Amino acid sequence: MPDIPVVLLHGTNAGPWTMKPFKKFFEEAGFACHAPTYRFHDLADGEERRKALIGTSIQDYVSDTVEFMQTLDRRPIVIGHSLGGLIAQILSGRGLIEAGVLINSSIMAGTTPTTDMERALGKMFMSAGAFWQEAPGQDFELLAAYGLNTMPEIQQHEICDRLSTESGEVLFELFFWMYDLKQATQVAFDGRNAPMLFLTGTEDKVVPPSTARQMAARYDELATVQEYPGKCHYMQLEDGWQELASNSLKWIRETVIRKKI
Repeated sequence: MPDIPVVLLHGTNAGPWTMKPFKKFFEEAGFACHAPTYRFHDLADGEERRKALIGTSIQDYVSDTVEFMQTLDRRPIVIGHSLGGLIAQILSGRGLIEAGVLINSSIMAGTTPTTDMERALGKMFMSAGAFWQEAPGQDFELLAAYGLNTMPEIQQHEICDRLSTESGEVLFELFFWMYDLKQATQVAFDGRNAPMLFLTGTEDKVVPPSTARQMAARYDELATVQEYPGKCHYMQLEDGWQELASNSLKWIRETVIRKKI
């Protein structure tokens, strides 16, 4: 097996613990795995973390990831959940990765909502005041409805209790890319893009399959889309996550490793 490292990237409000099942799986498959975090995400909830996160951009998280990747011997495969999936796409556009496995990836600039629930979520943010100037915490009811909706309530609480505050600027960049002067979620398509595997849960209310396919269409033959019935936004933590991991490994072997041999 070629010595290709695997970098696992987590989503908003989260940390490397959300990627632990996939990390263990790929380590057991023989890969050297790394699960870095973004700046300030190692701080505990509190005033220090809140102040540090205010004004932080997705561009900063991309820079953090690039800096980490420079410590590796070669370009990695990136497995990213939600925001981590978007960062994988941005890195791909810069020619920095071998391939990306995207677990319910957040949307890139140019992607529009395809469902009423997505539009309702955007409307909710519009009514939240200048949230981009703050570091909002995770609301349980919202998370349970949009991101953990297929899980038992006890598991919903367990996950929500471990999530923390996030930069409101990052949330603004994700949901309102059309007004973002920095265009932080822009993905370049200039011939350097890597193969992408889009894993999408049919019950994900944040980035449903119809929206994931809109993103995948930008990659033409470089993209593969796999839908998982009954799975939510955090499907890498749901019962049956092994199917996602196994299919991802199979795709990596067929799409990346065989071409390197």
